Amino acid sequence: MAIIPNGITGPFVGRVGPVVGYISRGKAIMRSRPNFSKSRKFSIPQQQQHAKFSLMNKYLGPIIPFLNATKKTGEMDLTGYNKAFSYNVKNAIAGSYPDLTIAYNMVLLSRGDLPNVQSPSIGPVSTGQIQVSWSDNSGTGMARGDDKLFVAVFCENLNNNWITGINMAHRSACNYLVNTPLFKGQQVHVYIGFLSASGNDVSDSLYVGTAQVD
Repeated sequence: MAIIPNGITGPFVGRVGPVVGYISRGKAIMRSRPNFSKSRKFSIPQQQQHAKFSLMNKYLGPIIPFLNATKKTGEMDLTGYNKAFSYNVKNAIAGSYPDLTIAYNMVLLSRGDLPNVQSPSIGPVSTGQIQVSWSDNSGTGMARGDDKLFVAVFCENLNNNWITGINMAHRSACNYLVNTPLFKGQQVHVYIGFLSASGNDVSDSLYVGTAQVD
């Protein structure tokens, strides 16, 4: 059923036979109803693309708020999640359909012009903890000592679980202790990146590597 909010001479909103009417950005638009067939068969490229989308959504879906928070302030085109999803579907999936996997070392959780740190490393320091260390490169380009660290730790073996944090330490601190008790005894993948103190700039995230949580 369709509704005519402005009378018989106005646009209609809803369905009339094979036509759907709606208002978008103040404009009245009509289009044909999509014709979905239960017997429709998707081509191999379509199946492959669907599999990629499903795999990446399973990987990034649990950290949507984190991805949206690690985005340069003022960018209005896409959410942080949409940007990460689009980039990683194209660049961070390995294998051939149907045997597709995430290429963890190719993943970018954020993208920007702020320099990331140099010589990052990770390792266990005590039960349920790992330490991320780096060399301070404040003064390189836009890098400043008060840039704010963000961390994302991924454990594939525990149902694709994540531990994330924002504003964890300053660039000048050169290290940060990440509490990962949920991942005790597991191998994890670690990513870091930085936001400027104002939030106006963000670095590309950096894949630091894997660590075994004691």
